[in-house]
Amino acid sequence: MYLQNVSLFPTIAKQHPRSSLFRIFRIVTLFAVFLAVQSSNTGFSQTSADGTIHGRVVDSSGAALVGVNIVAHSSAVGGTFKASSDSEGNYRLTELPAGTDYVVEAEAQGFEKFVRVGLVVRAGLNVAVDIALKVGSQTQTVEVSGDAPVIDTQSAEQSVNLSGELLRNVPITGRHDWSDSLQITPGIISASSDAQGGQTYFLRGSENENHATLLDGMDIGSFEQNWPSNTISIANESLGDIQIKTGANDASSPAAMGMVINLASPVGSDQYHGSLLYLIGPASLNANNVPGGNAAASASQQPDFSFGGPIKRQRAWFFVSGRYIHRDDGISQTSTQDSYLQQIDPGFRPFPNESRGFVFLGNSSVQLTERHRLMGIVQYDSRKQNANYQWYTTNIATSQYGGGAYGLRLISSWSPKLTTRFLVAYNDKGVNGSLAAIGGVGSKPEVDVYTTYSPSAGTLVGQGSSLATLNNLSSVALNPARKPTISGDATYYIPRAWGTHEIGFGFYLQPHEMDKTTTYYANKGGIVQEDAALNNPNNPSQGYTIFHTQSVNGTSSFLSSYIGANDYAWYVQDRWHPITRLSITAGLRPDWISGRDLQFKVTTQHSWNYAPRVGGAYVLTRNQKNVIRASWTKITDITNASYLGTAATSTVTKTDTYYNPNGTVFSQVVTPGSTSSLLGKTFDPARHQGYVREWLVGYRTQLPGELVVDVSYVDREYRDRPTQYDTNQIYTATSNGGTVWSGLVNPALNNTYYVTNNRWNWFVYQGYEITVSKQTRKLQLFSTYTYSPDHLAGTFQPYDPTAIVEPTKFANNAGLGSVRGNVINDWTGDTRNRMWQRNQSRTGVTWRAPWNIRLSSTITAQSGTPGGPVITTLTALGTPYAGQYGPATLSVSGRTVSNPLATTYRFKYANRGVGQIWCPWLIQWNTLVGREFRITDRQTVEADLNIYNITNNGAAQQFVNGNNAASSTFGSLQNVQLPRSAQISLRYHF
Repeated sequence: MYLQNVSLFPTIAKQHPRSSLFRIFRIVTLFAVFLAVQSSNTGFSQTSADGTIHGRVVDSSGAALVGVNIVAHSSAVGGTFKASSDSEGNYRLTELPAGTDYVVEAEAQGFEKFVRVGLVVRAGLNVAVDIALKVGSQTQTVEVSGDAPVIDTQSAEQSVNLSGELLRNVPITGRHDWSDSLQITPGIISASSDAQGGQTYFLRGSENENHATLLDGMDIGSFEQNWPSNTISIANESLGDIQIKTGANDASSPAAMGMVINLASPVGSDQYHGSLLYLIGPASLNANNVPGGNAAASASQQPDFSFGGPIKRQRAWFFVSGRYIHRDDGISQTSTQDSYLQQIDPGFRPFPNESRGFVFLGNSSVQLTERHRLMGIVQYDSRKQNANYQWYTTNIATSQYGGGAYGLRLISSWSPKLTTRFLVAYNDKGVNGSLAAIGGVGSKPEVDVYTTYSPSAGTLVGQGSSLATLNNLSSVALNPARKPTISGDATYYIPRAWGTHEIGFGFYLQPHEMDKTTTYYANKGGIVQEDAALNNPNNPSQGYTIFHTQSVNGTSSFLSSYIGANDYAWYVQDRWHPITRLSITAGLRPDWISGRDLQFKVTTQHSWNYAPRVGGAYVLTRNQKNVIRASWTKITDITNASYLGTAATSTVTKTDTYYNPNGTVFSQVVTPGSTSSLLGKTFDPARHQGYVREWLVGYRTQLPGELVVDVSYVDREYRDRPTQYDTNQIYTATSNGGTVWSGLVNPALNNTYYVTNNRWNWFVYQGYEITVSKQTRKLQLFSTYTYSPDHLAGTFQPYDPTAIVEPTKFANNAGLGSVRGNVINDWTGDTRNRMWQRNQSRTGVTWRAPWNIRLSSTITAQSGTPGGPVITTLTALGTPYAGQYGPATLSVSGRTVSNPLATTYRFKYANRGVGQIWCPWLIQWNTLVGREFRITDRQTVEADLNIYNITNNGAAQQFVNGNNAASSTFGSLQNVQLPRSAQISLRYHF
């Protein structure tokens, strides 16, 4: 019999009093009891933050030994873990909390005692440790040491394991947050957020919100959008280990087209341990890497603490940690941007985005019996973060991120063949909980100033991007969200059935996910927006003139969206070992996903999403240190509100008035708001989640010194992304083979969108990756290089005006969009995708040198993002719009309606892929120098100096919004990387 790691939560998370939720809970609980009675030892199970040690027990002749008692323990983990070998000699120690000093002991009558020391357990990792017993007395002990096995010999999954110690000791970013681990993950593209002060992360074509983030097995990602770095803040002192799955996920992993991230928090042991850390990075230690402009200089003060130990030795343990965030993130402005701001608003002075907040994490583990362990987890963070962009003249944008996550997890080992696991969790991660938290709403119209404007489709459009935003924002939004999770699974081990089998099955239920957005308008809902153009584009100090106003007709606030969803997933899979060296994993994960617009009482999606997976791993050598692997998987995307969407355009009635230079009215367009009878959207009854279809092959080897090399090829297709196209326009074929716009199908609406899946074009990611890692006590190294020649396959989607006006210009060889989907017009839609970068290299290393000196460094390099398809205007091409596709506007039911084909936009070159411009390479080199001072055997003080961007590179990470070559801002760069800066930290550990 062996024990499993389980945990206790001292108080149960607050429940929402929904009777249906309680019914589901009762059903699931009964199902979990049924699993416990019917089946049972685990080789894999639902995605876990714990690890596994497995192997075979034999005698000196190689014959299997049955019933050998095996025990594992670690000084950093409370309790012991037990197993016994089966009829084939196999044993498994599962659900082991992460640690670096595990000891495995084996005893059997008539044999010497076997002790294997120095073993490493990583989150979610299966490692092999075979045991050979020698005939002799049990009073004699054979101790075995050497390189710890650190590669997974059974799984085809593509994943990386990083220790909390590595992340605490390498200078990745100045935030020292858990998400720093993503910065050195293979296949990742990262960039500084241009407003929130953190990083955004894109994996092999996926977006920043396609990732699933789990803490000790519970989902802590926000249903609002799942951004891992914004709504989840966890201090590095709170990290035990991290596993990041980037491909070939087995069926037990939750749905997510991007990463599946397992965070393992430290657990208490039978000794008290903890740390105190104070970090300071004064503004005076920043350089300037923006000549003539303003650098994104940072200033920070962050005290951290952690403390853990026994509640009752050998029975119950706890761990708590926390951080106070006090950080100022400078806003990068180029010399051109700064000049515009100074001249348009003479009172402008550079200012930072302030970040203030508190982070807490706590867990408690209780060994209920020899077979059952219970764990409770609490994670809470609340961070007020200014979110001003480069063109804001004053501090007008404040957001509040975070929320609570609460979980209770029970792991039970019923027999050597059966293990079950049950978890209930809840999180309310969201953005902006109250108006008071973000400073309320403005009293004036927002004013956006452009260099010039031009007519298009009967309206006036500012050219390029806004040079400056004045007064306040036109609106602010409150966006609370919630996500409950109930999950359970079981794994049953069959030792003899044409080899061995580990059959796993379980459920993963997320009922009543909710995201609610309430919009509050400035100026009491009168004129909320004004667009202006410079009186003299060559001299911004001469002022500007308003050419457009927008009114919401006195609406001060309204419920802009209220989205609910249910995601009910089941899975079944078998890990089959037909022979000792070969492992084949086959599984199926069906997700039944239901989306509903709770505001308009409309179902937006009901779908089964079937995700089969198959993979194999073959051990090439007897020492189990050379493995080849291959897999084919279909991975369903994670549910989040931003992709499920609403049943309506979710707007109030807006009046847009456009003015001639002399102040007379050029045109006025009224856009009706959504009502229950004028929703503006219809839904494909077969609409379902987007998914990734993935092939992966790879080879991994462990060399002497615990050096691991992994080489792989990954091919991904992002299929059936969400899309919508306008079905309210009347397009009429002409006698000469052309097309003209003739009006609206439903005169009461401007647009009616058909919401479906994009079957017409899809992203194809092809990546070659090599990773080298070494994580020992003296030297920890992680280095990776990726080459990825991506492309876009397919053609234009229906009713895209681009496809009618320029049908031959679809191209597939550069930056052409985002996997977010819902791009309606390929001239003006979201064309950015930072994954269109060919080369990425990431290296982090830390060395514990003589005299207790620590030397660490990170170097990252990315080859730059394309600007997207280059467009221009007919005027710039010398051929103004002359009614080729119908009149610019029509009067429909007494109001003026624009012709979508009368746009003056055109692709400038032969197709969308030609002539794109590229951002420069983004290269950053950071270093750390520190020394540890030992006070006693258990007490140390370490002083560190961190230096970021040593060479003070000043690469801009994105283009100024707008890809119109006719605009004066075309090709201008912004969001310059952080300048050289330094931080000093002092850490006391006991």
